[in-house]
Amino acid sequence: MDKEKWTEIFREAGFNNVDMHNWHKAFEKLYPEKHQAFLEHIQVGPEEIRKIREWSK
Repeated sequence: MDKEKWTEIFREAGFNNVDMHNWHKAFEKLYPEKHQAFLEHIQVGPEEIRKIREWSK
């Protein structure tokens, strides 16, 4: 599963951009190390991971 497939699942479930941002914020707040590992697992590059984690704080 890569980033595009996860995004497709979230869209199909009714998530909009705000919902996805809130999801990342909760993930980062509750489980920052697992958030990092998840982003790496779905093949997000290091620079994009840095940006996602920064705006998730």
